Amino acid sequence: MDMDEVVELAKSYAVKGFLCSESVLLAISECLEIRNELIPKIATGFGAGVGGRGLVCGAISGAIMALGLKLGRNTVNKQKMNPYSFAFEFLERFEKEFGHVICRELTGCDFTTDAGRKKYVNEKLWETKCRQYIGSATAMVFDLMTQKTSET
Repeated sequence: MDMDEVVELAKSYAVKGFLCSESVLLAISECLEIRNELIPKIATGFGAGVGGRGLVCGAISGAIMALGLKLGRNTVNKQKMNPYSFAFEFLERFEKEFGHVICRELTGCDFTTDAGRKKYVNEKLWETKCRQYIGSATAMVFDLMTQKTSET
């Protein structure tokens, strides 16, 4: 699967109704041929900036979980690569492109209020902004995984 295919897959999951965090994690896990009953369940609580609080963007959370599928660890033994370095680099890339990593800053909505939720729906931000974040986060994480895999 190439980058364009995995990005389109993530967007297709979003169109089907999966949350941003779930969409990114599902697409990357499929790309990695990892099947598990916990995917996308493990990502559900991260939607709308972690439980609807507007904190870290769900697409970012899904991407970092996806990085963990490929580059994470199963033991406490020292790894060749620092486990935090790939997440740090991903966050830098995302913030450089969009200016923020916080959901309420990216969307301009406070999901804890009726007004914020209405704005999100009325302005169709799921379609105009969030799908862009899903696509970009998926592309960035795919690129980072590809880079880190070729370095090992």
